[in-house]
Amino acid sequence: MGTRGRVTKVSVADLAAELEVSTATISRALNGSPAVRPELAQRIREHAEARGYVANRMARALSANVSRAFVGFVIPYVDTPAYSSVAAECARLLSADGTQLILTITENDPERELHQLKDLVASRVAGLIISPSTHILEASKQLLSNLPVVEFHRACGIAAPGVFSEDEQAMSEAVLHLAALGHTRIGYLGTPEALSNGAARLRGIRRGLQLAGLDRGALAMRLLEPTTENGGRGVRDLLDGSRPPTALIVGGGALSIGAARAVHESGRRLPDELSLVVYGHPSWFALSDPPLTRITVDYQDLALRAARLLGTVLDSGPARGGEPEPQFVTAQLHLAGSTGPAPKGSQASDRKSRR
Repeated sequence: MGTRGRVTKVSVADLAAELEVSTATISRALNGSPAVRPELAQRIREHAEARGYVANRMARALSANVSRAFVGFVIPYVDTPAYSSVAAECARLLSADGTQLILTITENDPERELHQLKDLVASRVAGLIISPSTHILEASKQLLSNLPVVEFHRACGIAAPGVFSEDEQAMSEAVLHLAALGHTRIGYLGTPEALSNGAARLRGIRRGLQLAGLDRGALAMRLLEPTTENGGRGVRDLLDGSRPPTALIVGGGALSIGAARAVHESGRRLPDELSLVVYGHPSWFALSDPPLTRITVDYQDLALRAARLLGTVLDSGPARGGEPEPQFVTAQLHLAGSTGPAPKGSQASDRKSRR
């Protein structure tokens, strides 16, 4: 999860000396005064941010006037069920203690994320829960180092406590389940390895292949950002190949919703022509026929842990030294009607192709 470094304290006088301007010019530029030439003001702001002064100034403003009335919840997508359901539950839990949750959606854009973090700090939130963008900026990490923070679903290498789903074992079990049914051509649709949960799920898939004695190099795989649109696109890419998989595992809730829809639209019969394992809450797939084999995690438990952990962090302040222990909620594999024996002839075809 990485180590959080301390932010060096930088003064207005330091910035003035480094840029060879007066301290008054520095102050005016940082406060948005029109008295400073735009190009000079931009240079001052960029230098101040690079040196950590902006983060320090925001942190000081926060500590000078903060209450627990408001906290932030920073998520990449609002239409992803894992985030929307947990955000709603966290808001309910926090409101019981008189704390209101301010929700911001980064759309997985690191620049947008940084601006939103600055706005939240300027609004004097007491702390925040964040599911960081795939490529979070160092400036955002630096800003987070001054705040009471809880990471959620995704880790970004800061020394903050976090709540995550433990998916690796369930992914391995899904592969072993399909292998026991005779599937040797297994496809995987997951999220990028740059995401901590994407990397963990892929480790589980690869370990399952190893335990099943299947060729890891033959895994048909697409790693895409977790959106329903990408779920559909990924399934179509995998199924339209020259040797499509006979079984498919999807690692991610939003991907699974799009994937299940795309499989239905393809006309393939489950499980006669294709076995499918999805990820997510059973209510998302309640109308599926046959019922879908799925990997689930208790989102209510995740939300409860995140809300409680944020309360603990607000009491103790930002982490200083050491690395907090993460909390994990274990995912479970639930077998249902969408997985069955490999289609007849597929194993023989695979053996012939390997000769």
